[in-house]
Amino acid sequence: MLKELNIKNFAIIDQLRVEFGPGLNVFTGETGAGKSIVVDALNLALGERASGDLIRTGAQEAVVEAAFELNSHAPTAIGRILSEQGIEMNEGDDLIVRRILAASGKNKVYINGSLANLATLAAIGAHLADIHGQHEHQSLLSLEQQMEMLDSFGNLLKLRSAFGELFIGLRTLREELSGLEAGEREKAQREDLLRYQVNEIEAARLKPGEDEELLAEQRVLANAEKLGGLAQAADQVLYSSEGSALAGLKRAITSIRDIVAIDPTLSPTLEMLESGKAQLEEAAREVATYADRVEFDPARLESIGDRLDLIQKLKKKYGATLAEIIAFGETAAAELEKIERSGEEMDRLRKEIAGLKDQITVKAAELTKKRAAAARELEKKVETELGHLGMKKTTFAVRIEQEAGDDTADGHKAGPRGADRIEFLISANPGEEPRSLAKIASGGELSRIMLALKTILVEGDPIPTLVFDEVDAGIGGAVAEEVGRKLKRIAGKRQVFCITHLAQIASMASSHYGVAKAVKKDRTSTEVRLLEQRERIDEVARMLGGKTITDATIKHAQEMIERGMN
Repeated sequence: MLKELNIKNFAIIDQLRVEFGPGLNVFTGETGAGKSIVVDALNLALGERASGDLIRTGAQEAVVEAAFELNSHAPTAIGRILSEQGIEMNEGDDLIVRRILAASGKNKVYINGSLANLATLAAIGAHLADIHGQHEHQSLLSLEQQMEMLDSFGNLLKLRSAFGELFIGLRTLREELSGLEAGEREKAQREDLLRYQVNEIEAARLKPGEDEELLAEQRVLANAEKLGGLAQAADQVLYSSEGSALAGLKRAITSIRDIVAIDPTLSPTLEMLESGKAQLEEAAREVATYADRVEFDPARLESIGDRLDLIQKLKKKYGATLAEIIAFGETAAAELEKIERSGEEMDRLRKEIAGLKDQITVKAAELTKKRAAAARELEKKVETELGHLGMKKTTFAVRIEQEAGDDTADGHKAGPRGADRIEFLISANPGEEPRSLAKIASGGELSRIMLALKTILVEGDPIPTLVFDEVDAGIGGAVAEEVGRKLKRIAGKRQVFCITHLAQIASMASSHYGVAKAVKKDRTSTEVRLLEQRERIDEVARMLGGKTITDATIKHAQEMIERGMN
């Protein structure tokens, strides 16, 4: 519900701060006092578009701040919208909206202190309050909202939700089929390219690290003659020549062994030399074996060169490394397989789509039938309520039409909420054909129709705050008192605001606010304040008797207020 409204430099409001409570909040005051300006400011806080003309003369900007308490009636959609925009909202916190209209044209919107756009504010505002009367923020004129009301009245929301799931499933399958069917020529060309790429990579029989091994082998073969010469030279030094290192070491060991036989001091040295002799012999054998193994093989060298050339060509096409080429081939093979199976997949999808369309047709027909039954019942109840509100000769009708199309098996155009187009119609005069609310209903009539609907739908309506402006247009007496009772009944479930000129309605208020103009420093400004009990009696008396207030009107006003509190 709306807890507080702060307004600065808006129209003829200089500075205004008003706190609100639950129940029926009534605004009264003389004609021209500025009662509707408060509603205009609330409209601004709900995301309505506005112009710089609303900025108070001489001011650079107008500011409207609103604090909303998100009680149990607040829909989870608000949290989802805030989350999508990255705006934090802790459970139990109030929702704070700040709207700034600047004379420069640089308007700003803040939600919980975070900068936001007007579209986000409007999306949230649609879940916070509903304003009915002479203003633009009227959900009753929306065909979507009219369907919402009918489905809520007929307890059809679960059935509609089930239909919506089927419809979304159908749309998903169609998008998948459309993707497969799109560009058959391009798909065939892609298939040929993929098959060539896969065959080329598979034919190469690549192994990870193969290129590095081949390069190493190529270096050895290309330098075989040099490597063989160097190995033979090393063999001569180590073993083969008469003055080799091994021959000299053997002679040294013999001499040291003779020394040790006399003086064992060099025994450790002898052990080291004998160990070194074994290692030198092993090294000499390895060198000799290498020298025998190294030989020039031109055929093998050419084969390696060809293989490396092939690998290099594949790298230019498919990846910088063998691992990337192999991965490319695997991905291409998977895509090729998918294309080759696409014909079977399309047949499967077509069968699923046909089956789902049959299900949707059945569900759509069921939804239409139940909506028609609910519409007849709603028409009767609304006309009864309108009769109580001074519109006894009014005809209220719900028109249900189905558009031609191909979203269902029987050729009707369906959407996520069914195959029906629902519109509320009204005829205020007997004999006249009912016509669209948007075309013929006045602001006062719309307010009373909405009041009738809200009275009927109050339990299922998720919007926590309702504003009625001009609901009392053209009525009085017992009808006005009935309007007041209905507003009070709705206010038992929702927060209700009502701008009224009738004492019968004002006397029903939970909170009564007086609106008046005041002149300060040669400037006119609208003021709004919560009336105390005595002030409230005086205001109701004024509404009963005009400028002439007598003891009788005061007594009457007091009786009306006491009766309205029961």
